[in-house]
Amino acid sequence: MTEDKKTKRLTSLDAYRGLIMICLISVGFGFSAFEGHSLLGFLAHQVEHVPWEGMVFWDLIQPAFMFMVGVAMPFSLAKRRALGQSKGQTQLHVIQRALLLIVIANAIGTIHQGAPSLGFINVLNQIAIGYFLAFFVINSSLLVQAVTAAGILLVYTLAWLVYASASGTAPWEMSTNNIGADFDFWMLGRNYGGYYVGLNAIPSTVTILIGMMCGTLVGSQRPPLQIMRILAGSGFGLIAAGLLMGQFVPIIKRIWTASFTLYSAGFVILGLLFFYWIVEVRKLTRWTYPLVVVGMNSIFAYVIFQLARGSVEDAVMAFIRPVVEAMGPYGTVLHSLLSLAVIWYVLHFFYKRKIFLRV
Repeated sequence: MTEDKKTKRLTSLDAYRGLIMICLISVGFGFSAFEGHSLLGFLAHQVEHVPWEGMVFWDLIQPAFMFMVGVAMPFSLAKRRALGQSKGQTQLHVIQRALLLIVIANAIGTIHQGAPSLGFINVLNQIAIGYFLAFFVINSSLLVQAVTAAGILLVYTLAWLVYASASGTAPWEMSTNNIGADFDFWMLGRNYGGYYVGLNAIPSTVTILIGMMCGTLVGSQRPPLQIMRILAGSGFGLIAAGLLMGQFVPIIKRIWTASFTLYSAGFVILGLLFFYWIVEVRKLTRWTYPLVVVGMNSIFAYVIFQLARGSVEDAVMAFIRPVVEAMGPYGTVLHSLLSLAVIWYVLHFFYKRKIFLRV
């Protein structure tokens, strides 16, 4: 990354991150209410996770969030170097950040459960583990980072296949008879709902690594058009690779298979390409303000979503219930958008005062 870009904050990255978080905290803009609708039913399908194999838009939210963590890493490291921080200070920061994310994630889980709870399936836990692991190769060449990513996916896939062969189970079936579920039960004495597994943190590290490589690219001295061509080639290439691998290793988000890792990464790279083109190349920035407000405080936005979204929805509904009920599914969308507006205003309040939750 060049000297003049070391401390530069790219608006496109904050805007992209903001869109991801807005999709999340709006709970898909309430589109699930269109289930069975003759014209808009496809929207409901896109904002619900697939039961097992396959992928829809909603399955891209977590990969996109984690991808953007990786994109930001080269910029963060360059800024710390510019401020004169030593390697040891940077390593300490990485460890502290990872631990704090795990604490926040489990505090959220404890509040939801109403009793002390420990788990590693929350996205903040996954980010913490992947962020820590990715840091080990942040100073390595792109080739080393790519080989590391491929190695992680290969080992993860082989572990599932070997364990299934030894235990006499099918590796990719929708059940708790797999290495991920058995590991969770061994470590925590329980399994997560929805067939999710904590071992997701291993392959999702690759999503962060891919983001880190893209972050190095967009912060480089290369001409913008060359950056765009590389992003486009990478995006479409990973989609094709994911589909091809999907013929042998199914695309399954809940256990974050290698094919899902590649397939989802391709789409989120194309999202980055779009924002980079519009904002950094075309210089169209005014429209990004509502997104940047959220994107610059994404962790705080996530915490609000986890802890206060229900209360906000109840408060908003108290004022508009007759309208919502009269409008049917469109009322649900209105309710979701107004709840989003309330949370956005809170984030805007902090944005104007330059108060950001940094971990």
